[in-house]
Amino acid sequence: MNKKVLIIGNYNSIYIRKLLESLSRAGDVRLNFYVLSGLKYIHNGLEIYALPETKNSLRKLINTRKIIDRVAAEHPDIVHIHYFNAPTILYVMWSKLFRKGKLVVTFWGSDLYRISGTPMIKKIIQKSVIKRADVVTVTSEKMIDDFYKIFDVRDKKVFLTKFAVPIDLKVIDQVSMEEIEKFKKRFSIAANNIVLTLGYSADPGKNHMYMIDEVVKLYNTFKNIFVFLPMTYGNVEHREKVKQYCEEKFKSRGIKYSILEEQMSDREVAVLRKATDIMVNVQVSDALSASMQESLYAGSIVINGEWLDYSELKREGAYFETIPRLGPGLLSSKIAYVIENLYELKEKTVVNKKIIAKRCDWEEVANNFLTIYDNLLEGKI
Repeated sequence: MNKKVLIIGNYNSIYIRKLLESLSRAGDVRLNFYVLSGLKYIHNGLEIYALPETKNSLRKLINTRKIIDRVAAEHPDIVHIHYFNAPTILYVMWSKLFRKGKLVVTFWGSDLYRISGTPMIKKIIQKSVIKRADVVTVTSEKMIDDFYKIFDVRDKKVFLTKFAVPIDLKVIDQVSMEEIEKFKKRFSIAANNIVLTLGYSADPGKNHMYMIDEVVKLYNTFKNIFVFLPMTYGNVEHREKVKQYCEEKFKSRGIKYSILEEQMSDREVAVLRKATDIMVNVQVSDALSASMQESLYAGSIVINGEWLDYSELKREGAYFETIPRLGPGLLSSKIAYVIENLYELKEKTVVNKKIIAKRCDWEEVANNFLTIYDNLLEGKI
């Protein structure tokens, strides 16, 4: 009889979709994969069961309980939580799903590093889930030590399961100049415009307001800036705040920008990466952003926060710029430096393509998780 693996995660995330695609392609016929994403229960890309989204908090709680009860009745053999940063109540409600089956928790990066700033009651509940977990996985070697420091559970099994870049890098290679020109025309981007991409999701931790404020400081000097803010997934309320802030800061000054809200295909993401001159990544915390790696591969000049631990990339010889902290004028002066030396710095990005290509094998990602699933089901871990 086939075993059921329930993945709890955001189905709109390209990482979750790519993982499911890779797991299915790996062809382990003994395993069936399901996804619980908000109020949707999904199998093979189809909604088996779904309840309507609502802004009414009580109704949302009731609907969440209903769908969890429905999924729990199917008795998943393995429950796999991806990105460990849900609302506190969900950890309590999800416990019904893994009372009898095995539990895997995967930290992606920023979810681990933001735990120290969460309310005490949430930390206590998260730690209880971690203690219940049969296996914990993380996406970088440094995160293993950091996990033990944060949770103080030395007996917990922690495995390294790196994620690859979520789009096929060949898609980036295949983007033509004609496609880039068509893309720029669609957004009324002039040939001499410098294209900036700020962050990559609607996550408050991306520090959008800081980035927007810093771009505003540049406008008197550089009138040819065009700004993209990719917000196709993440916190809807935060996205609305950013939209309002852009109207106040950008629109009122005539700064050209576009907020990307609709889900994008791999090809569209690839064209955005190739069209971007400068990508800014100054989020609160991160393990190794795939969007940032895609930008490096595509030849963008990336500006990262120095506090983000990208030592693996540095050791491998990757080139990117950094700012030391989120101080007034630090990002704007760095962007100005990059714009003034754009062509010279573009030449330095050439080394990045080969470095990133070595890190992108989704077959290996899928096989690592399949090994964990098999070992759990066979009682080996």
